[in-house]
Amino acid sequence: MTGAPLREADFRLTCRSGFGDGWNHYAHSMAWFGGRLYVGTSRASMAAMRLAVPPPNLRPWPIDAPDNLYSLDRCAEIWEYTPHTDTWLRVYKSPTVPGNNGLPAVPSYIGFRGMEVLQAAGDCAPCLYVSSWSPHTAHTPDILRSQDGRHFAPVRRPPWGPAVRACRSLQAFDGRIHTTPTASGTAKGYEQDIGSEAVVYAVTDFERRDWMAVSTEGFGNRRNVTVFELGEFDGHLYGGTVNPFEGGELWKTRGGTPPYAWSPVFTRGAHRGVENEVASSLCEFRGALYVGCGVLNGGFHRAFGIGPAAAEIVRVWPDDTWDLIVGDSRLTPDGLKYPLSGLSAGFDSLFNGYVWRMCVHDGQLYAGTLNWANLLPYLPIHLWPEDVLAMVRRWGEDRMVSELGGCELWRTGDGVHWEPVTRSGFGNKFNWGLRNFASTAHGLFVGTANPFGPTIATRRGGHWHYVPNPRGGCEVWLGQRENQAAA
Repeated sequence: MTGAPLREADFRLTCRSGFGDGWNHYAHSMAWFGGRLYVGTSRASMAAMRLAVPPPNLRPWPIDAPDNLYSLDRCAEIWEYTPHTDTWLRVYKSPTVPGNNGLPAVPSYIGFRGMEVLQAAGDCAPCLYVSSWSPHTAHTPDILRSQDGRHFAPVRRPPWGPAVRACRSLQAFDGRIHTTPTASGTAKGYEQDIGSEAVVYAVTDFERRDWMAVSTEGFGNRRNVTVFELGEFDGHLYGGTVNPFEGGELWKTRGGTPPYAWSPVFTRGAHRGVENEVASSLCEFRGALYVGCGVLNGGFHRAFGIGPAAAEIVRVWPDDTWDLIVGDSRLTPDGLKYPLSGLSAGFDSLFNGYVWRMCVHDGQLYAGTLNWANLLPYLPIHLWPEDVLAMVRRWGEDRMVSELGGCELWRTGDGVHWEPVTRSGFGNKFNWGLRNFASTAHGLFVGTANPFGPTIATRRGGHWHYVPNPRGGCEVWLGQRENQAAA
């Protein structure tokens, strides 16, 4: 049954400014466990981007980031929210280890990218598992486990090579736990979000560390450089890839004896090509799998010259046929595909570079975007698309950022007819992405990516100055109908 859809007025802010620390840039992972909400952060993401973005860089850099990244506290954190008391508590902070760069202490983890409630072999009850992101100067990433939400400890470390810096979401399927390794920095000559190998791995018992590859490299296509996302639908495990040469792909398997037999669902970015470089989010809704597609780096993958391009949503059926829900019309080998919603790519906005996450709550499908409009003041003008330049000439830069900045949240009850919940990052243009959802009996929790803190470059009197930004750092919002709020 479809419940009453949430409106923007139904959401309230439960934490602001990165839990009081503007360097908590991303609410990178989220899960409901033991009657409480848990959020894992990634820290100083925009500061790290400054060292990774190829020239020409943004001018000036949006935040005041030091040249020495290790002068910052980048130890990732896990926070716990108790609805009945409306309080947050930090329950874990990354330890430090001696760095392989000669520094006496570097973070073990700079981010927590995945969080799932699972019962693996050897667990007497479901546990909270957290996949980590480690810097190049530390060890390879860990997977943390907690039985009570207060005490976190790594399971036996997965046998990744030194190029692996993170593992993504953990997906239970066919009696095994599945994940995909990824890299950041220089692995394979690319940057963050491109893996050192495009392989799905599985384990039955974390303590035995019986990891095994359950797919071939890139599902047999070496141009698939990363398996970006995993999801379960209709008795199959699905994997979405990054392919900057031909367009992202979607594959599926029934599991069985490893390595699994995988079959393609769509290739070549659902015949959009590299403007659907990645299948970035997967969500089951009303008997179909909804797939968010787009371009890495927020819709503009400058290292490969892809974009700017806005994101699409594709709907996949169990028989592998698919519909274009939000996107750009095109002729495919299966005939003409046009957006059934009537909305072009990015929900009619070039700036929505990702459909970053989707979630079903109370019978409604919610989709959150990453919106890069608030980067415009810092982008060299020659990098601006002509249609954006035309908008600037017509509106003016300040008005355009003010009115178009901030991520968007959309909803649908039937998968076709969509309505916006917010188009302004809940009134905070610095919320450039909706990074995570958690559907609970208390309402729908939404975690943002907001890397514009603790300072922001602001133009005053023709000159740029860094000033404190009280709305910088990730936020967590809670959407409740009146009866839930009163409970």
